[in-house]
Amino acid sequence: MSLLSPSRSSGTAWADDATPLRDLAQQQPAFEVRDGVVHLRGSVSRSSGSLAFPARAVCLETGARDMEPMTFGPRGTLYSFSKVHVSSSRPVPYTIGYVDFENGVRVLAQVEAPDEALRCDLPVELRADGDRWFVAPVDMEGARP
Repeated sequence: MSLLSPSRSSGTAWADDATPLRDLAQQQPAFEVRDGVVHLRGSVSRSSGSLAFPARAVCLETGARDMEPMTFGPRGTLYSFSKVHVSSSRPVPYTIGYVDFENGVRVLAQVEAPDEALRCDLPVELRADGDRWFVAPVDMEGARP
């Protein structure tokens, strides 16, 4: 049997019936709201403990197919951020940032806050508006317990 044309896909070589691995679990929206609190829907590997957002079917570290649903948030810390001034798909400017959530996952998120309020290590929380989610600074006076 030739490596260039095996009779069926084995995962070790190319084959005519090979298809891309569908490792993103996109059956559900990326977030859920429970009792007014926004949580991101992700996954965790049973064997390695690797976290992923969005939810995946395959572990990014080991390739294991043992991912289980897990939610992230609602609180996190803004690790870094940048203002986007050019986009072919959405109105500009807007701010994006990496957010470290309390359980260890880092997510790229839209950040909604005045420029002067932004800084690294800023406490943020998930929020939702319709079918979109984003992070905003934690309102320390009206903070949730």
